[in-house]
Amino acid sequence: MALLVSLFPLGFAFPDWAYKPESSPGSRQIQLWHFILELLQKEEYHNVIAWQGDYGEFVIKDPDEVAKLWGVRKCKPHMNYDKL
Repeated sequence: MALLVSLFPLGFAFPDWAYKPESSPGSRQIQLWHFILELLQKEEYHNVIAWQGDYGEFVIKDPDEVAKLWGVRKCKPHMNYDKL
């Protein structure tokens, strides 16, 4: 099951502060939108989440894996997609 999401409106450019260095693993300071952006920028996760189209849309190809990765980042091992 794939989930298509539009993150940004047409013509949207990320502000400079959105490109801050990646937070350290286990950091609780990261927000979900920034974590998703990190995953989208890494080639190794394109089988899990990927950009689609030209208008800031992305598809979550494996929601359970995204939730698992978010749980690892937030130190919450019981994270699932419903809680995400």
